[in-house]
Amino acid sequence: MQNLHRQPILESMSFFNTRPIAAMSLAVYWLLFATIISRADNRQLTTQADAAWEGAIVKIEVPIVRSVKGYPRHFLERCSATIISPGPRPVLISAWHCFEGYDAMASPAQTLTKDGPVSLELLASGGSMQNDWALLTSKADWIPTAWIPIARDRAEKGARVSAAGFSRPPASGSTDLESPLDRALVIDSDCRVAEASSPPIASSCVIQQGASGGAILGRTQSGSLRVYGVISAGDSKSVSYFYPADLLLSRIRP
Repeated sequence: MQNLHRQPILESMSFFNTRPIAAMSLAVYWLLFATIISRADNRQLTTQADAAWEGAIVKIEVPIVRSVKGYPRHFLERCSATIISPGPRPVLISAWHCFEGYDAMASPAQTLTKDGPVSLELLASGGSMQNDWALLTSKADWIPTAWIPIARDRAEKGARVSAAGFSRPPASGSTDLESPLDRALVIDSDCRVAEASSPPIASSCVIQQGASGGAILGRTQSGSLRVYGVISAGDSKSVSYFYPADLLLSRIRP
């Protein structure tokens, strides 16, 4: 997770070329998305009966290469992602900055499940902090335990939302993510959209390092969960930012 306040984000965002889209056509996925999107509103999110949805938020590991003192160094970026369609080739969304410097030739990104790692393919990404989204799918057949459709419309200012992503729980007193086994699903279940005019959208959700790529969630008028956006950045104290899911829909429409 990028630990940034809103003003520095807007002032220091660098704009990169959008990463190439994989050979697999995104048009196929649009046929699926068109059947699962819906409207979201402000109802309370998490209740005991909602436990099944938590399986749609997953850990991911991304091998990246960065220059350190002029030499390439290999690192492992640990982030979150949200499954937004069913199997056997589910679609996931995450944050672009988790894939900056992605070294797909070394090894593929993967999600960590109870049944073992699942290799992921990067289909497309936004290419900057202002367009901090990534679209993924599994490299092989995989039936996830849960998925959450994305919302059609943007969360309005004042809307009640929740944030969910994998990080070291605040009670542990540590933000060291070197041990993936210590990462747990952390949820801020009652926060508000503070500003929604343009991305990155501000909220009062409190998130920690590792939650990047996780979900901002809300409810439809019928009470169903939907994804409002992709967690992008925050200060781990009082504010976080996310990329709105409605803009992602327009990017993948053929």
